[in-house]
Amino acid sequence: MIVQNDQAIGVLNMQNTDRLIQLRSQYLELANHVLPNLATSRHFPVRENHCFQRIILDNLFGRCWYEVLEHKREPAYKQLSEAQLEEAIALANCIISQPDSYLRSLNQNSLNWRQKSR
Repeated sequence: MIVQNDQAIGVLNMQNTDRLIQLRSQYLELANHVLPNLATSRHFPVRENHCFQRIILDNLFGRCWYEVLEHKREPAYKQLSEAQLEEAIALANCIISQPDSYLRSLNQNSLNWRQKSR
């Protein structure tokens, strides 16, 4: 019985790891490629991938992301839980589907939390 339970736990851990890898990949694709490419045809206030990541992560946490995550330990996206990655991906997809004013609002939130209002 113990061996079977250990095997089941191992399978679950592998599935969780695979899911995290998949979500991280999807998040990075959106933040590093899809959104910056979309910025060329839309009236986004930012164009660079790191700006999209800042906006998404700050709005995910409702404050500057590095107040929540360790910004020197490893990349922020690697510190996100499965649920947080799912929320970040949903936020990126909302940026894509909503009017440009939506991203401007999210960007302003981020700047306010960082005390860099424009």
